Amino acid sequence: MNRRRLLAALATGSAASLAGCGYAYGGGDVRARELAGGSGVFMAGWSAHATAGDRIAFAESGDSPFEGERTAVDVVDRDAEAIGSFRHDRLSVGLALGSAGERAYLRESTGSVVAVTPTDDDAAGTATAGDETGDGDETGDGNESGDGSGSGGGTADDTDADRVDDADGSDPDFSPRVDAPDWRASIADAAGKSTGDWVGTDPVERRESEPIAADGLGAYVGSGSVVIAAREGEVDWAVEVGGEVRGLWCGDSGDSGDSGGSDGLDGVVVAAADAVVALAPDGSRRWRRESGTGSALVVDGDLVLLREGDDLLALTRPDGAEAWRTGVGGGGPPPTVTGDRVAAVSGGTLRVLDRDSGDPLWRSGIAPARDRRRSLVTDAGRAYFVDRDGEAVAVGSEDSGGGRVWTRELEIRSSTVVDGWIDGDTVAFAFDTGEFVWLQRYDEDPGLL
Repeated sequence: MNRRRLLAALATGSAASLAGCGYAYGGGDVRARELAGGSGVFMAGWSAHATAGDRIAFAESGDSPFEGERTAVDVVDRDAEAIGSFRHDRLSVGLALGSAGERAYLRESTGSVVAVTPTDDDAAGTATAGDETGDGDETGDGNESGDGSGSGGGTADDTDADRVDDADGSDPDFSPRVDAPDWRASIADAAGKSTGDWVGTDPVERRESEPIAADGLGAYVGSGSVVIAAREGEVDWAVEVGGEVRGLWCGDSGDSGDSGGSDGLDGVVVAAADAVVALAPDGSRRWRRESGTGSALVVDGDLVLLREGDDLLALTRPDGAEAWRTGVGGGGPPPTVTGDRVAAVSGGTLRVLDRDSGDPLWRSGIAPARDRRRSLVTDAGRAYFVDRDGEAVAVGSEDSGGGRVWTRELEIRSSTVVDGWIDGDTVAFAFDTGEFVWLQRYDEDPGLL
């Protein structure tokens, strides 16, 4: 436990500890709270998140009256410790994290893909016109300069003169921080569009209709029925998948123990209109499965988990072979994975399966609503989620009596969970506002303090 979380945990239990010996945490007790990431753009009109391993990226984009067009990216880990940030001076409509979580990819509102490496604020560099590498046509059009002079914007090392009124009484020279991306790749030609075709379209709608994903090699974006791979400032390939692209998924190439790179599990899984297609890193087709699953699937390491009728189906990523199939009821949302357990919700019933075999482990008659399923986390006999009212809920298995075991009002600004996980004796949730909360899972045995 890091120092901030330790202090938060001590504060949470301080009142009870002062009451005397014998205090023990009960299920649902808040053990710690943190605020990390997010809120980087004034008047943001678009926001997104992405996860990779134990890292979470928060992005906001908007046209600020104070800073102009801006995209802010903040990456933190599951301990709510800051990994790095990036400040981009263009609007974005898509975000993805590479498999190691070290590089982030933005899909700009004008269609280009930008690779960025979030860095510690104190070490962040600034962009200078013409600094960018990649597609060769970045000539310094003024967007790369915070003050229009062709030099980078202000950083954490700004001088005091930038923070106070000038000696003659004029307003201070305010230059917002601008960081230099690793590279930018234009995908307009590969998508069969001009840059102007994207301008002015709704950024939130585009987030859903123009997906982006990333592995350890680069980014993949969907445009119509085409998947485009962007790497090191260029379009590496563009492949027609035979139907509108509805979703893209990459898995961590290290999740299953296989080697990474082109011989491992890099590549992308595509949900097209009537099929699921797996593409290798070089754009060749690994396999295709006709399916009406739409985007009701998830990639976890070496498995692709998707619904097919009343069944939950696991396919192996390298060859599309069926690993297992289990009946879970139809019409539900995509499954969620917690360690070696897969949770599927259908008709108000929660079923927890063994990830490797598909064997049923336990079930409950209480389950999160479809839009709450992202918050679903399971252990050996309980499931945890956040409901629409912002309450954390724990439910037990039918074998243990079922029903709600505990409910906790979280007092947070949003009920939208972007990540959830088991952390020792606690279950943790991260929210789109950058708020983190850890809650006790099971009652502790009373003991002396």
